[in-house]
Amino acid sequence: MTNVTDRTPAAAAAPVRRRVPTFDSHRLGVWILNAGLLCFLAIATPNFFNIANLQAVLNDASILGIGAAAMTLLIMAGAFDLSVSSTMGLAPVIALLVFGDSYGPLIMLASVLAGGLLGLVNGLVITRGNVAPFVATLGTLFAYGSLGAIATGGNTVFVTSPFLLELSTGTLVGTVPYSFLILLVICGMCSFMLQRLHIGRWIRAAGSNIRAAHVSGIDLQWVYLVLFTLTGAVTGLAGIILSGYLASAIVSQAPNYNLSAISAVVVGGTSLRGGQGSLVGTLSAAWLFAMVNNGLILCGVDSYWQYLAIGVVLVAALTLGAMVDSVRGWRAAIRPPADRPMIPRPSGD
Repeated sequence: MTNVTDRTPAAAAAPVRRRVPTFDSHRLGVWILNAGLLCFLAIATPNFFNIANLQAVLNDASILGIGAAAMTLLIMAGAFDLSVSSTMGLAPVIALLVFGDSYGPLIMLASVLAGGLLGLVNGLVITRGNVAPFVATLGTLFAYGSLGAIATGGNTVFVTSPFLLELSTGTLVGTVPYSFLILLVICGMCSFMLQRLHIGRWIRAAGSNIRAAHVSGIDLQWVYLVLFTLTGAVTGLAGIILSGYLASAIVSQAPNYNLSAISAVVVGGTSLRGGQGSLVGTLSAAWLFAMVNNGLILCGVDSYWQYLAIGVVLVAALTLGAMVDSVRGWRAAIRPPADRPMIPRPSGD
């Protein structure tokens, strides 16, 4: 007589592995808009695919993506930073005023450290002072901007370092801008934090349920201090790259950088409620915004229309994602999952 306990079902021996979709509905809208805009620009402005123009678009997308990559982690943790616009101007101004005649890498390092210090101040105000991130960073947005204007007297600080000028405008083998390579390094670092370090799980836990994360013993104050410092540091890096690209630095050189970075994160599929996000989606949204601005310039559209176009793109990407999500939900409701076995009904004989 055979012992039934010794017989192992095939399903138990080979567990079913669910396929994780590469493009979910939250990011599908930005991919659709990217493809559609590329097709439109190919017809309306053939000069868009000029190598020099593509390098300019990639450089603009990289400057936006560097700050948006760190902002992705911050929003995943349930917070955001409105002061990055002023940080992007103040950090390079501080570095150029202190080390303006020094070696180029030292100026870049000083800008990163200045941005990190400004981000640390934000984190301390929020964690130690128990101030909401919106209120705290809105206050430092005006404070950092005023400090930069006072330090420079409202004047422009010029960039004369050959290293910074080459870093901001130069390319690798005449094709890929150096700023894009820096963007890849920053995204790799952020991805490593999310996938390989404990802080990645803590970020998702804090964004999903902050009370549960606190009860489970996660040091949320340390997490937010690290994230705000990181956001300030990479914003300082993006600021010195932009200053080298413009050959000058002023505290108001990126007045809407905060809204552009947050918009790129949201359009890329990161939830404002926290807990989930996508660095790849953020990068695709940064490229989309850079394409929109460049396409409007090539078409001869007034610069005042650029923010209107970005707003339309933002709404369109989120709407397309919601529509795809609704269609998938409707299809799942009327069709049983493939991995669920169908139980035959009795024949009734």
